[in-house]
Amino acid sequence: MQQILFHIPIIGIPVYGYGLMLFFAFLGCNWLAQRMCRREGINPALIPDLVIWLFVVGIAGGRLVYVIVSWNTFPTWQRMFALWDGGLVLYGALLGGITGFLTYYYFIMYKHGVSKWKMLDVIAGSVALGVALGRIGCLFTGCCYGNVACDARPAIHFPVSSAPWSDMVDRGHQTPYGFLLREGSLIVAVVEPGTNAENAGLQSGDELVSVNGKPILLHQQIAEEAAKQIALAFQVRRAGDNVALTPFTPRSIGVNPTQIYETISMILLLGFLLSYHPYKRRDGELMVYLMIGYAVHRYLNEMLRTDTDTVALGLTLSQNISLAMLMIAAILAFVVWRRGPIAPPAPPPEPEPLTTSFNAPPAAV
Repeated sequence: MQQILFHIPIIGIPVYGYGLMLFFAFLGCNWLAQRMCRREGINPALIPDLVIWLFVVGIAGGRLVYVIVSWNTFPTWQRMFALWDGGLVLYGALLGGITGFLTYYYFIMYKHGVSKWKMLDVIAGSVALGVALGRIGCLFTGCCYGNVACDARPAIHFPVSSAPWSDMVDRGHQTPYGFLLREGSLIVAVVEPGTNAENAGLQSGDELVSVNGKPILLHQQIAEEAAKQIALAFQVRRAGDNVALTPFTPRSIGVNPTQIYETISMILLLGFLLSYHPYKRRDGELMVYLMIGYAVHRYLNEMLRTDTDTVALGLTLSQNISLAMLMIAAILAFVVWRRGPIAPPAPPPEPEPLTTSFNAPPAAV
């Protein structure tokens, strides 16, 4: 997790990881869509404006759905527009992108005689690429995280004050900083096994004296130092002596790296779409495969997440939408199949026979 990657020199403007990945997605999708247009025989000059439409309307749709489902988490209405903090519902972005595509197609592309079925195949790969890069942005921001990872399975740890850390503490899966204090005192009641606090040498019965050189008078001081996301250097009183512990940084318990899973899944899906494109028999096939592939992945990936609640049928919002997307993909597949295969290219014309030869008699003079 790295919400701010760096600051621009001299002017000091922060560059957010989430926004930077959206920018890379914008450039990558633009390039890929133009490349696919050349394969389909479509003028690639139409793509830059289309990509702007898809991104602007798509981000607006994703943010709108996120605000609706997370209404109670915003302290002020201004925070609803803080996109740099993350917070987009991908299915909302897809619905927004569909709206932008249909608007642009019927007002611009339709006038140029562009086939909407070919355009669906053009943007299918770009959608997969955009999702892959966008999930890296989610990883930088610390959203879309998974539930507690099983032992001996891939896991990722997030810093203090992040959403995964706070959620795991609230659910009782871990202690806030790797230890708990006795009520009303600064004496350590228990040290959580396997945490950085235990590795630093903290023991049950230790009395906290100072943190980062500051005397500890209230529990809140520990939280304030931990919120800085820096190492905590505790000094404790043990058996009448003051002992300096090895500095350590509290982290969240290991959770499933669902953001990374989705990035890998979308890269694999993108590879399939690009590889299959020369062999497709009907225009629109790539979009059908994209919808099926992403719906199946998202339904399964939601089973590893814990940041969304169930809304219907015991399933999360994204799982319900995944089932709806599968049904829509089935209908779209039927329509694509009914349209018939792509007409094969016309054979080259037969060469005209030669009218003269070396054996012909000479012309009369």
